[in-house]
Amino acid sequence: MKKAAFFTLALLVFSLFLIGEVCAQTRLVVKSARAGTSYYALAIGMAKAISTVPGIEASVEESLGSVANVKEARTRSHFIFTSTSDLIAQAFKKAKPFEEGGYERIRTLWAVPGVTMHWVVREDSGVKTIRDLAGKRFIPGGIGTSTERLTKLILKTYGLEGKVDLPAVDLKEGVDAVVNRRAVGFTTGSPFPTPMVMEIKATTPVRLLEIGEQEFKKLLEVDPTYSLTTIPGGTYKGIDNDVRTVASPVLAYTTDDLPEEIAYKVTKAFWENKKIMADAHPIGTGIDVNGVKYGLAKIHPGALKYYKEVGIDIPPSMK
Repeated sequence: MKKAAFFTLALLVFSLFLIGEVCAQTRLVVKSARAGTSYYALAIGMAKAISTVPGIEASVEESLGSVANVKEARTRSHFIFTSTSDLIAQAFKKAKPFEEGGYERIRTLWAVPGVTMHWVVREDSGVKTIRDLAGKRFIPGGIGTSTERLTKLILKTYGLEGKVDLPAVDLKEGVDAVVNRRAVGFTTGSPFPTPMVMEIKATTPVRLLEIGEQEFKKLLEVDPTYSLTTIPGGTYKGIDNDVRTVASPVLAYTTDDLPEEIAYKVTKAFWENKKIMADAHPIGTGIDVNGVKYGLAKIHPGALKYYKEVGIDIPPSMK
């Protein structure tokens, strides 16, 4: 009987140990963009890379876009999200749409390939420049995305604020509207080549619009986080000319209550599993460790520990 009692007690202790191990599992949420986008696919890659760390399990949640991601950072924990750096700057300033404040808890983790603005219009729309959008119906990116904000900002630099019909719809609905001639075009922000443009180009003749140099200079006066970039001719079949456009850095962020050791482990896992990102989506091949300097928010101490180990210089303002 004593042996049986001892065995039962040992089994109970072992069971409690296993329960404790399960409970000790750290669960993280990775939030990026709409399902079906390149950034959502990259988020799946990030979650897989993070989940290679023993004791850490990461899952992906679909998002309405960068604005929604930043807003959630006010209250969520064990939360990793992507955003353009211009929105982080806006949040720290308590500028619209972040007037409520509470964003000082955001911390930088790592960089991912940035957003490149694509201004897509039907060839038969008669629209050949951004100025030609006056009086037209145009989809300014998806609701709540950084693309929507940047589209409106660029239109303002052209003096077109309030002069273009900008319906607030999901970007997929917007693409369908262009195909069915209910809108002349749309903007989408994504590393090139972006699948959305490749898909519409296969069925609908479209062109890409350029941003003027003077308008870009005006844009920089409003927000210096943007850069001028070129979509090379031939990136999309039938568009042989180079297209001058605007790009914005995109980074992965978390909050200051993520334990330092966890932040260190997930940052290390992200950079040591770059192949997982490349397998998740072609844009994963473009991740660059040096891009972390564009994060604006302070580096999480756990991530900083990793960057020190691998010799990456972090701007003093981010430490």
